[in-house]
Amino acid sequence: MSRAPVEDAEPVSLSPALIVEDDPAMQERLRHVLSTLGCDGNRIAVADSVAGARQLLGEHEYGVVLVDIGLPDGSGVELIGWLRAHHPRVPAVVISAWRTEEIIFAALRAGAIGYLLKERDDVELGIALRSIQQGGAPIDPSIARHILGWLATQQPPADAQASAPGEAAPAALTRREHKILELVSQGLSNRDMAESLSISRLTVECHTKNIYRKLAVNSRTEAVFQARRHGLLR
Repeated sequence: MSRAPVEDAEPVSLSPALIVEDDPAMQERLRHVLSTLGCDGNRIAVADSVAGARQLLGEHEYGVVLVDIGLPDGSGVELIGWLRAHHPRVPAVVISAWRTEEIIFAALRAGAIGYLLKERDDVELGIALRSIQQGGAPIDPSIARHILGWLATQQPPADAQASAPGEAAPAALTRREHKILELVSQGLSNRDMAESLSISRLTVECHTKNIYRKLAVNSRTEAVFQARRHGLLR
């Protein structure tokens, strides 16, 4: 799978921002949350449909796009995939009430760098969104636990962790790459990993790119899953 530049967990600017949401009350709520994070009101745009979002993205540049899943003319997952294909440097964060496994993984595979739930209060959403300014990938705690639980059920037994017949094993990871992969599985951001290993964040990002390439994945979730599948993580 090819990897888009936006998924390197680089710091993200919250301004200007595009909110893709069809509920007027939620539109105003997200406007307020962004304003508490220093995003000026005139630098926040709103679209209430996939088509409207595409039009605005074709006319203006944005630091981040906040995307709902259920939109009148399509799915937010579809928009995220389109965004990655046409504007790969513009990151998307899902803010939705949808919390089914199928939707969550579809959004992350499409290229979302975060998945947050509308049920959280404004302070919680604000903290999560602020984390992406430092290279974080915010996942709602309940969803993160669900993902980790799912990954645990997918891990093959110790005597069956070799690649399936006919499937190529991933390229060997270096000792440093393996350590970074362990920290990724613990949910650390690039900044946290850099501090933990006493290296620069740029070095962490280079190692992360190499890990993604060797495991043929394009997200942290998939990297952890494939690493466990091939016996690289316990």
